[in-house]
Amino acid sequence: MKIRSVLGATTLAMLCCGFSVVRADVLAKIELNSGVIECKLRWMPASKKYVIIRSGPGGQAMEQQVSPSEILRKQVAPPPGWNELLALASKSPDAALPKFNRIVDEYKMLEFDEQAAYFAATIYMKKGQAEEAIKVCEKVAQDNPAAASISPMAPVYWAALISTGKTAGGTLEKMIAEAITSAPRSIAAQALVARGDLLKKAGRTRDALKDGYLRCALLFAQEKDAAPEALYKASLAFDELRQATYAERMRQTLLTQYRNSEFARKLRGN
Repeated sequence: MKIRSVLGATTLAMLCCGFSVVRADVLAKIELNSGVIECKLRWMPASKKYVIIRSGPGGQAMEQQVSPSEILRKQVAPPPGWNELLALASKSPDAALPKFNRIVDEYKMLEFDEQAAYFAATIYMKKGQAEEAIKVCEKVAQDNPAAASISPMAPVYWAALISTGKTAGGTLEKMIAEAITSAPRSIAAQALVARGDLLKKAGRTRDALKDGYLRCALLFAQEKDAAPEALYKASLAFDELRQATYAERMRQTLLTQYRNSEFARKLRGN
């Protein structure tokens, strides 16, 4: 059953009352086996359960605890001021950063913690603060381990781990492998690039090409967030292996098929 937009004018009015929210009751629509309901939703870290709050007979609040597995689908209303925050992030990342961090805490297990962690970690990485990026992603993954593999924040989390050398023990490989098989296509494509980066850092350049960059470029050519990066890194790997013909082929594909991408601009030196 498809879940439609969260509530109506009353909801929108409540959401516009200000940016600050308390970690507690968030407007949502959820689907249980019994059907779809509009409610307020709260995550209880100690019990690892959600609390569903609804109005009962006479208007009094009724609470029901459910485990995450009992919720088939959920749609959480965005934090107040979310769109404005995204606009602020594009203009002044440092000003947006503390607000993203606050949403990570306040919306734990309520969808927007993953999105806020993605933006916060991306800002940290651009500032050269990979350790801080790891910390904010691990706040989300603490109660939701799957977020480290299949959520929007996962690729930046992997990049932070690789950049800091925190790759021992096989945990990162497992995250990436799960993403390749289970994540949405856009994240699976980025997982192949991350696998290439991990293998390349280990000195396994041929494996990085075969199992990472080339697989992404060939199988996920429509994923414009990943394919250009894969081609760019494949060209560098072929250069390292002294295979100039293949390196040039990667560069030409990048410049013709993804001419407006960040990595095409990087190749052109602008």
